[in-house]
Amino acid sequence: MARANPALVGGGVQPHLSFTSLVRRFPDGVRALDDVSFDVPNGEFCVVLGRSGSGKTTLLRSVNGLTDLDGGTIRMGETEMSRATLRAIRRRVAMVHQSFDLVERASVAANVLSGAVAEAPAWRVHLGWYPDHLRARACAVLHRVGLDEIHLPRRAAALSGGQQQRVGIARALLLDPEVILADEPVASLDPAISREILTLLRDVARERGATVLCSLHQTDLAREFGDRIVGMRHGRVMFDGPPARFDAAAEAALYENTPAVVSPKAPVARERSYA
Repeated sequence: MARANPALVGGGVQPHLSFTSLVRRFPDGVRALDDVSFDVPNGEFCVVLGRSGSGKTTLLRSVNGLTDLDGGTIRMGETEMSRATLRAIRRRVAMVHQSFDLVERASVAANVLSGAVAEAPAWRVHLGWYPDHLRARACAVLHRVGLDEIHLPRRAAALSGGQQQRVGIARALLLDPEVILADEPVASLDPAISREILTLLRDVARERGATVLCSLHQTDLAREFGDRIVGMRHGRVMFDGPPARFDAAAEAALYENTPAVVSPKAPVARERSYA
């Protein structure tokens, strides 16, 4: 079921995710995130684009606390991320991984149900004793991603790459998250399957009113699926706007040895007013 529109604040729409001056330094002094700031409205499919090492994965992992920050703040709606709020935020966020991140020897059912770790007691997760309502929900989300009950007892290792990623998406959907983080979700798939998976991810997010932050390195897929592109290079945001404005110069600034130029934001982004 789609979620209601966010409340209006200060004449505009309150951002669902807000990043302010994020900094993450490696021990050698390199900044994986270098003063990263932008907002993501509710329900947007936001593609974070850039080559390997640009800071995309570090940014996504910071949203659910898998990467510690050296500076800056993250807000989800009105909640600022902190040690005190991290557990509550994690219950509202799910992640789809590049390498599927499935237990290959376990069944599809077990892998999908593992998405309930934030809701089910730890002893139930350890023993695989999930309540009936979670098992019914696992069947429903598995069906939504294009698989059916015949797949439930199969080992994850027996599935194709595309099927494994569908299982990963089903696991992410199990607790109906507000935010879906997709970290290079099609990097291991061929072009045709990549489009199928991104179409599925976009469609299920829209059905549920979920916000998607999806990292990619393929510019064609970013233009095709993103409502918006945030381009990163060396830990900095170098482009922020709609796909139609991501032109050859913006692409060269991200991927070639040319001076990086910050592209102006889209008019629609300037029209939003955030408190």
